[in-house]
Amino acid sequence: MAKPAVLLIGGLDPQGCAGVAADIATVQHHDCHPLPLITAMTEQSSVGLTAMGAVNAEKLLAQYHNCVEDFDIKAIKIGLIPNVTIAETVLTILQQHPDIPVVVDPVLTTSSGGVTVDNDVQSYIVDHLFPYITLLTPNIPELHQLSAVEASTEESVAALRERGLEACLVKGGHSASRYATEFFVSELASFYCYQDKHSVDVRGTGCVLASAIASQLAAGQDIRDAVVLAKAYISRGIRLSQRSGPYHVITHSQFELELQDIPKLCYRSELIGQQYSFPSCPERLGIYPVVDNVDWVQKLVEEDIETIQLRIKDKADAETKKQIKMAISYLDKKSVNFFVNDHWQLAIEHGAYGVHLGQEDLHDANLGKIADAGLRLGISTHSYWELARALAVNPSYVALGPIFETTSKQMPFSPQGIERLHQWVHLLKGKYPVVAIGGINHERAKQLKTTGVGSVAMITAITLADDYRQTTQDLKSLWQ
Repeated sequence: MAKPAVLLIGGLDPQGCAGVAADIATVQHHDCHPLPLITAMTEQSSVGLTAMGAVNAEKLLAQYHNCVEDFDIKAIKIGLIPNVTIAETVLTILQQHPDIPVVVDPVLTTSSGGVTVDNDVQSYIVDHLFPYITLLTPNIPELHQLSAVEASTEESVAALRERGLEACLVKGGHSASRYATEFFVSELASFYCYQDKHSVDVRGTGCVLASAIASQLAAGQDIRDAVVLAKAYISRGIRLSQRSGPYHVITHSQFELELQDIPKLCYRSELIGQQYSFPSCPERLGIYPVVDNVDWVQKLVEEDIETIQLRIKDKADAETKKQIKMAISYLDKKSVNFFVNDHWQLAIEHGAYGVHLGQEDLHDANLGKIADAGLRLGISTHSYWELARALAVNPSYVALGPIFETTSKQMPFSPQGIERLHQWVHLLKGKYPVVAIGGINHERAKQLKTTGVGSVAMITAITLADDYRQTTQDLKSLWQ
């Protein structure tokens, strides 16, 4: 298959540390093909930007026509727009691609200072380009300039969205906090994405972040995953950065993700950096049935199943409490890792081994009380941004699903597949046990065993089996 082509519209840094030079390297290392359009031949050094060097608009448009002659553009990344004439040309280009993602890094000045972009360009971006922008990635000063609101980050973003902006990722790397925190807002979600700052100051990070996001979008990633993956790419690039001239410059690479580079995610600013300490659970939880009533708990314990989750939905509170109480009473003195789905208060009250929460349940559960009660915590994840949310909570295990198509419940996520599971097992190894779930039966469990995953969860493979005892024993034998 052809590599996705990413159109890169921006200025040329003569020192090769930022601008289109950084964009090209980023796109190539994301296994995409860069198509660079130069808006300005800038004159800049460590002392600042001394001249914009805007190109001729006709030449810019001619560059563009050459690109689309032979390439099918899958995403656009825009950086420096030096004047209104070039801004008008950019609008002409965007109007030809109404259905592809557009990421704009609004370069209004360089990090080293000097000449700045005129106010009329800023106004043009807001008034004319916003309807075509998928994601805007300003830093905090650029955010306030574009919004003309000297208020909180959240209020300034809201002002831009009222002007028609679809989504915004505010970069916070230059803030005084110990964390490098980005604030993301779209119709899909609003969250803070953070990680510890690196001690080194690196050139060109804003360009690389926006280009990494554009590359991920070109490859078909969800915008929330694109943000998290781009943050991980930036973190690794800064961690491995090297001295070049007077600067530290990002190291580009296609190495596999490392856990230390994946950011954490939360939904409220006061939760940034908050840590929990849940007890660990076995690396290999084994065959992990998820059942909907206490009778199945008793049946499976008789088959020597060691990990069980009771998932009761749409029952009256009294019946739910009764079922959980009966299950825990029955399991007294038995060596079973018994997890309660969702109902964390009842799990604490009756002394369950652990609680399993979906992503939505994380909004409402009191994680501090669960941790203080000494219960283990498992969290469902279906994407990289949900993994980032789980990492902020520091759970006892992480569940990934659906691995295969499942009929147990309606899922808004596509199947993750064996390759993704293998990647997550490697990524989380030694830190978080991984549980695979979704559409798993005996034959599929056999395939998953090769990934090294320590546990496979299933619902209907056991509960709807013609002979649940034989099915259970077959699964146990397979997983020894």
